[in-house]
Amino acid sequence: MNANYFQELAAKYDAWFATPHGRYVHRFEREAVLGLAAPAPGMNVADIGCGTGIYTDELLQAGASVTGVDISPEMLAIAAARTARHGDAVSFLQGDAAALPFAAVSFDLVTSITAMEFFADPRACLQDMYRIVRPGGRLVVATLGSQSPWAWQRRLKTFFKKTVFRHATFHSIQDMRAFFAPHPITAWRGTIFVPPFAPAALIRHPDPFERWCQRNIPSFGAFLVVRVDKPE
Repeated sequence: MNANYFQELAAKYDAWFATPHGRYVHRFEREAVLGLAAPAPGMNVADIGCGTGIYTDELLQAGASVTGVDISPEMLAIAAARTARHGDAVSFLQGDAAALPFAAVSFDLVTSITAMEFFADPRACLQDMYRIVRPGGRLVVATLGSQSPWAWQRRLKTFFKKTVFRHATFHSIQDMRAFFAPHPITAWRGTIFVPPFAPAALIRHPDPFERWCQRNIPSFGAFLVVRVDKPE
């Protein structure tokens, strides 16, 4: 894919987050990711598959030092522009998530947000991420859930037009447990339950429905976040 495609994709992605659906999704996704990641000042963090740097920026705002890694130089350029105000606290590397260019036990926190859908070998990538977490640190990975109406809609769209999800594979919490084994998942959350075809009133006021689903049917969330702690 050429640079223009990634520039257009980033613009559309950011614009979508300004819509009612986008604001709802970003609010609850952010809550789930940062709630499990718990970034703090002084942390050394790797953001794998950082894309356009949305969560790289969130981690920097929490006071962490962050290294963003992505296979796409075009995406890295967008992420660098987004986070330029953070100066030396952020750096970026082009790299493959299956063979990360870091020594073992290098980071307090490793994150990967909605990138593993595009990994050829998700298990190999997640195991390599675990390798670079220091003892006492944690790995937080978010993926698009396979059991949600959002996944059904995304699959359907690929039959009619070119979308970024054409080559994506969505995952369940059972898949995630298998990918991480033998390392146990410490905690996980499922969020985004208001379907893409929901009435406007539910999108504007999602809290009662969203919170009930988070408590009772988390595995059906469109967005799954898992945390794996590495023992001391």
